[in-house]
Amino acid sequence: MGMTADPTARIPDLDTRLQLEELLADVASQFMDLPADEVDGAIEQAQRRLCDLLGFDRSSLWHVSGAAGRELYLLSVVQPAGMPTPPPSMNAGPYFPHTLERILNGQTTLLATLADLPPEAAVDRESFHRYGTKSSAIFPLRAGGEVFGALGFATTRAERDWPAHVVRRLELVAQIFSGALNRRNTDAALRAVSGRLINAQEKERTRLAEELHDGLSQELAVLAVELDLLSQRPPATADDARARLEALSARTRSLSADVHRLAHGLHPAKLEQLGLVAALGGLCRELQATGPVEVRFSEKDVPGKPRDEVALSLYRVAQEALWNIVKHSGARHATVALTGTPAELQLDIADDGCGFDPASTPAASSLGLLGMRERVGMVGGQIRWEPTPGGGTTVRVRVPLPRRAPA
Repeated sequence: MGMTADPTARIPDLDTRLQLEELLADVASQFMDLPADEVDGAIEQAQRRLCDLLGFDRSSLWHVSGAAGRELYLLSVVQPAGMPTPPPSMNAGPYFPHTLERILNGQTTLLATLADLPPEAAVDRESFHRYGTKSSAIFPLRAGGEVFGALGFATTRAERDWPAHVVRRLELVAQIFSGALNRRNTDAALRAVSGRLINAQEKERTRLAEELHDGLSQELAVLAVELDLLSQRPPATADDARARLEALSARTRSLSADVHRLAHGLHPAKLEQLGLVAALGGLCRELQATGPVEVRFSEKDVPGKPRDEVALSLYRVAQEALWNIVKHSGARHATVALTGTPAELQLDIADDGCGFDPASTPAASSLGLLGMRERVGMVGGQIRWEPTPGGGTTVRVRVPLPRRAPA
């Protein structure tokens, strides 16, 4: 873009350069093991020290957001009181569209003067002028190769050049901030997930307790009363006794089936005893027998016995996907297809329901999707959700198989 000023102009004196090196060493060591809840304060302190040492009037921190990750919002500003201040949580898009595009493309922007902006950046030039900016340097913040924010420095009292030595050091500052912010965001995400997992476990325990108390416990109490009555007042005839015993036997078998269903939900014994294919087939038959959805299962070229962790992962994903179909999709038909290739196991679960977009699913209700991703990721696989032609959703899971040694 031709925005870089003459790198030999206005190089800081030796004393300032030495202080800058000391400041960077101090900041780098401070952020190395910094707790997540202290990151924001430490970044603000480092911004103030850099502004004081290098003569900047403003330093700003931005983060990328929006459904498509194409919006940039202001997080914080460090500047003296009385200066024109951008509004809190300002969206850079309407004010700095040209600069925003450069940031999202991972490009550093250096403006020694607003005249360095190209003609197509007229909106940016007007916005910089509105907030008193005379010179500016903006550095992308990256994590995992993706831009997730930006760090800006600006002068408002006079224009200034951006010597190469200073730019390299500020790029290092941006890298340090990127690492700290990424760790903070990761820690916050892990805490949020842990909290949701704990809440989900408590809800599941509550559901099981209610089902045991309101269902099995009461049924067992009634059965015990009827057995007591049978012993206290035996039927007058053999036919009456046989009928009473058959009724009690039926009640007992029903209770046994309920216990089996609960136990199977907690741990699928069929998976260990009969294998993945039989367990998935049984799951589909049980769901069809008790629910409104017709479920068809098919399998082809599945290895005799996939690794236990792979089998359990695929079974749980199918269980969660089918349960979501019953609860949320409004589907009438679903298919579960398990296919083996020399390289991988493929599991496809499709329905003809209303469909959904995983990216727009509220966090509070996406724990099941997160659990599916985690299970598949733990065995080295991949999972994605795709629209089903004609309506509905298809869950596609691909899990690699270990290579066989040549014979």
